Amino acid sequence: MNHDKILLYVFLIILFYNCHTSSVKEKWIPDILNPDSKVFLPDFSYAGYHWGEKTIPQLPTTIKALDFGVIPDDDEDDTQALKKAFAAAHDQEGPVVLQLPAGKLIVRDILYIERSDFVLRGAGSDNQGTVLYYPIPLNDLPMPEGMEELREYLIINDKVQYIKDMDVKVPFSLYAWTGGFIWTRVKGKRIKPYMDQYNTEPKVLAKVIFGKRSEHTVTVENTENLKVGEIVSLHWYNKTGENGSLIDHMYNTRDLFIGSRHWDNPGYPLITQEVTITKICGNTITIKSPLMHDLRPEWSPIIVEWQHLKEVGIEHLRFDFPYDLYNAHHVEDGYSAIFLTGLAHSWVRNIKVNNGDNCILTEDCANVTIENIETTGRTFHYTLELGNVYNMLCKNITVNAPCIHSLSCNTGTRRSVFTDCDINMQATLDQHSGANMQNLFDNIRITEREPFHTFITGGGAKYWKPSHCAYATFWNIDVNFDYPHFSRKPIKIEGIQDGPNVRLIGIHGNYSMEISYGPDAYIEGMNKPDIAVISLYHYQLEKRMKQNLR
Repeated sequence: MNHDKILLYVFLIILFYNCHTSSVKEKWIPDILNPDSKVFLPDFSYAGYHWGEKTIPQLPTTIKALDFGVIPDDDEDDTQALKKAFAAAHDQEGPVVLQLPAGKLIVRDILYIERSDFVLRGAGSDNQGTVLYYPIPLNDLPMPEGMEELREYLIINDKVQYIKDMDVKVPFSLYAWTGGFIWTRVKGKRIKPYMDQYNTEPKVLAKVIFGKRSEHTVTVENTENLKVGEIVSLHWYNKTGENGSLIDHMYNTRDLFIGSRHWDNPGYPLITQEVTITKICGNTITIKSPLMHDLRPEWSPIIVEWQHLKEVGIEHLRFDFPYDLYNAHHVEDGYSAIFLTGLAHSWVRNIKVNNGDNCILTEDCANVTIENIETTGRTFHYTLELGNVYNMLCKNITVNAPCIHSLSCNTGTRRSVFTDCDINMQATLDQHSGANMQNLFDNIRITEREPFHTFITGGGAKYWKPSHCAYATFWNIDVNFDYPHFSRKPIKIEGIQDGPNVRLIGIHGNYSMEISYGPDAYIEGMNKPDIAVISLYHYQLEKRMKQNLR
């Protein structure tokens, strides 16, 4: 090989190397993760089944629905046979796994899970797996036990939906945000508080003296009613009215309209947090997950009993409902798949729902993992609604159906996480007013097909405003605007104008964006892809687990 050819080869190698290395995009690390940062960022790593420290178990089948007369694919009603199988599962001692067969099962009633250590398992969520077909909605069934309070609340408060196109007003349905054909519940426990006359005094286990946000210790007056390993509920109260200091603490600002529900029922806790006691030493208890807020005497903090089920699983199922046009917001018929209430350290996984009003609704739960969920078909009200829950982990949620609220942090949702999700239709990252606080939307991919649509939304009644408390967090949100944008100006995204102290890190897309948000928003890495920390939740969990090994 002559000298000129050698020089040419060397030149080409250098050129290739330079082009290759210059095309590798440099990752960036948000300043908010710097240990010296003064910007508060909640620790979301405790969300999910056993705080993310244990994998969801694979348990052996103990009962087969086939043994109780369930026959798939025969076009006959399987409701009574399924109820017999459920009854047998509730009577069995020890952990129980009820296996449903592959094929289509026709169901015309609610199936309740009312015990711990219960797994309802299908044969898969595709068309060849277990398909639960519901030909009638919840509205056509007798009213379930415990729904009287909600019905009374809707009537007394004249809850109606105005349908502009039809120039009519329609009463709210019982099943807009409540109920499901698979329903977990503590039998006899109140579903959700609405009316004062239904209130009962909580079973107080201890009065709290002191605690500090982000720490794991709580000082109490007496520990004689507390036990290591027990899950209890911390309560904060605002008993000093409209100008109560607890309101200031929740929102970290007074430059907002504050709804009356923050003070009009001082006997009801404004904030709750379900915690597990890991250690008792003198008058100090240690809890597993960090405190969301300070505990001060003026907020009358107490520890109360929390009734719940645990180790409940719902997995590998497909729910099919008849195709019908979506009624209207808040007047849904009740084609709702799963309703989780009174649940801790449990899971829902590998579920598909077609043509539903609601995919999964929740109330009064803590540390539940919901993963690998998909919706298809016509318009839904909620894909996944978190309401009055704590430390929930929702991951790998795929929204392939139009939806009013795609991923929703509703009233009273606390320190919960949506991560690794894809929203392909009418995307909404929703925060409903009602003291929802410190929740995370994390590593979410969005497809926007409609110009001028905003994917960050708030909702809920004025008496529960603002839309969220301080420190709601959006991390690595990737937006694909699936329409031509000919202007050189950034696309304007309207955030929640009454949402204080939000954290917006790594919001980016195929077009430049400009976002407006409420008071004291912390915005970093806007229009900046290639964030080094793809998921804040996974980053915080991995960091904590490494620290635990030291």
